Amino acid sequence: MSRHDSPDVVVIGAGMAGAAISWVLTRAGAKVVCLEQGPSVHPVDHPTFSDDWEFSMRRDWAFTPNLRDQPYDFPVITNGTFAPYLYNAVGGSTNHYSGFWHRLKPVDFRKGTEHGLEGTIDWPLSYEDLDPFYDQNDLDVGISGLTGDPAYPPRPGAVRQPQVRHGDYAHLLTQGLEKLGVHWWPADNAILTEDRGDRLACNGCGMCNVGCPRGALGTATQAYIKPALAAGLDLRPLARVTRITTGVGGAVDGVEYDDLASGTSHRIECPLVVVAANGIGSPRMLLLSANAAHPDGLGNSSDHVGRHFMTHGYRLADMWFDQPTGHFKGAFGAGPYCQEWYDTDLARGCVNGITITFGGAWGPASSALGATTGRSPAPWGQGHMRGFEERFDRHVFCAIQADDLPVATNRVTLDPDVVDSSGLAAANVHYDLHPNTRTLLEFGSARLEEIGAAAGARSLDFQPMDETFSQPGWHLMGTCRMSEDPASGVVDPWHRVWDTPGLVVCDGSSMVTGGAGNPTSTIGALALRCAEQLVRDMGRRVEAAPKG
Repeated sequence: MSRHDSPDVVVIGAGMAGAAISWVLTRAGAKVVCLEQGPSVHPVDHPTFSDDWEFSMRRDWAFTPNLRDQPYDFPVITNGTFAPYLYNAVGGSTNHYSGFWHRLKPVDFRKGTEHGLEGTIDWPLSYEDLDPFYDQNDLDVGISGLTGDPAYPPRPGAVRQPQVRHGDYAHLLTQGLEKLGVHWWPADNAILTEDRGDRLACNGCGMCNVGCPRGALGTATQAYIKPALAAGLDLRPLARVTRITTGVGGAVDGVEYDDLASGTSHRIECPLVVVAANGIGSPRMLLLSANAAHPDGLGNSSDHVGRHFMTHGYRLADMWFDQPTGHFKGAFGAGPYCQEWYDTDLARGCVNGITITFGGAWGPASSALGATTGRSPAPWGQGHMRGFEERFDRHVFCAIQADDLPVATNRVTLDPDVVDSSGLAAANVHYDLHPNTRTLLEFGSARLEEIGAAAGARSLDFQPMDETFSQPGWHLMGTCRMSEDPASGVVDPWHRVWDTPGLVVCDGSSMVTGGAGNPTSTIGALALRCAEQLVRDMGRRVEAAPKG
């Protein structure tokens, strides 16, 4: 592995954004150090080969750091309305994502013009600006699917492998959707269906978010870290950045970090720092780096760092059938999805829209415990076997996903009363489900009941939406958003922090709106676009400038 003592750039975070930026810059000849506070993950480290893999995923491989509680994690304090999904490791949360691969739509970039509610602004770029980077990211990651969805603009540059094969549930659901006459399409997935280099095609073993030892799942490691290392990237896992430092004029001049393996502390001097630590970790890093020149944190002169937190409104459901569904066969990745109600329709009493996605499900233990919602567990004791037979291979995972509003009071701050293993303040995230999002989820629930009835389902179990409602915080967005001017956000259209020369933030936190689809595709495209501009800026001071 290369070792750069005087790098051109330090990248903080080795998830989709940090990995993509590290690869593009390293390939262009820059000396890049990528610091990742989590470990490197070998394919055989995943619980895939473990007999208790379903329970291991709830413990040491849990999605939320609050359950894992590893020394390289940091606590995330919440007000109980969501459970954050973030994974500190080389590859980030793509180590255990499902590979659902949505794009934003053109309308998502102009929501400020469409309705402008609750702090919503337009993106300082368009879908057309990002389209070629979507295509490149698709190619790099390796996407399977079917092009031609008329709900999106044409994608002449998109490259797809053949679709992922799913269990019988996909046919059951598409029959129902066809009966209702609503638009559906087979989902794209970041899962190879044909061998590519040293990555083997999906073998249909299922449970992709346990981790893929074959390399079929399109993780940040497979797509970008591996080629970046071959090109000379200096990757340092178990390296927790404690502070980004600034010098003359408040410009970045380096980082300080703890080597969690050796227990030693280090400093790297460099003129450019890219923060790509996710929608919670990035604002936390900027706030932790407050100093005399930036007393409220880097990038925070307009008090936007940490604000406008979005995580998508989610309501999960289990659809039960009397016949086999094959939910455990094939990839866990998304099957059919429906975006019939994606666009704003004020007749619903709200703005924005939803996506309903159907997918494979977990294994036998999950079925016995009531599947995704836990609402219909098999009884223990004498009736267990019969109850299990009524649940296993009779289930479909359903997700109603709503476009969240970027509310300023939904925000990330520091919690000095709770610290990580380095003594750094934990992230405190306040998130309240907006009435607009709740209305969308209730609307989507009614549509899902119609789809289930048309598909012949015997029943539906919904995640309750009472005072106990806590949704999955699978997508962390908006907390260092892009903007046309310094008064409206944290970074400029090229991700350069408005008030801190030499500092760039690019990841889910950069997103202005979240759409009603999974964001990893957009995060990767934004990172490639950001990196291309950084290559053009090589040798010059990186400093924010208004669009145009």
